[in-house]
Amino acid sequence: MEPDRLPARLRRVVDAAGSIDERLLVLLFIRKAESAPDLAELAVAGRAETMTALGRLSHAGLVSHHRPEGEPIHWFATANGKTRGEQLHRAISIQLPPEPEPNVPSPDDRAATDDPVGAPAHKEVKARRRVPIDQSEKTGFSWD
Repeated sequence: MEPDRLPARLRRVVDAAGSIDERLLVLLFIRKAESAPDLAELAVAGRAETMTALGRLSHAGLVSHHRPEGEPIHWFATANGKTRGEQLHRAISIQLPPEPEPNVPSPDDRAATDDPVGAPAHKEVKARRRVPIDQSEKTGFSWD
C-alpha cells in the first residue's frame, strides 16, 4: 500500500494535520473503516505510534473497532469522532493554499482552437414526457 493512493487534496490535508491523532481522525472521517497497518501507512507514521494514538482516541470515545471474521481489526470513527474529524478536515482545508490549476489554457488560446461553426459537441437530450397516472386503477394489491 502506498501513501500516495490518497487523492492529492486529502494527502495535503493529512500532511498538514498537527498530530497523529488529528491525522487519524481526518483519515477515519474520510475512509470510514481501515485496519491499523493501513492507517499507519496512510498517516505516514509508525505502527506503534499509530496504535498508541488509536488507544488514546478510543479512550476519548472518538474511535472504535471491530474485527470481521478472518480479517484484522478495523478502526472507525464514532459519531463524536466523525464530527471532530469533519471539523478538523474543514479547518485544515481552509488554511491550505489553493492548488495550482494544471495547464489551463488562456482565453486567447481557447479562442484560437474553438470551432468557428459553433456546433455543440453533445447530442440533444429529449425531454421526458409526463404520463398521467390513473389513481383509481387497481394494480393487483388490495388493502381489503
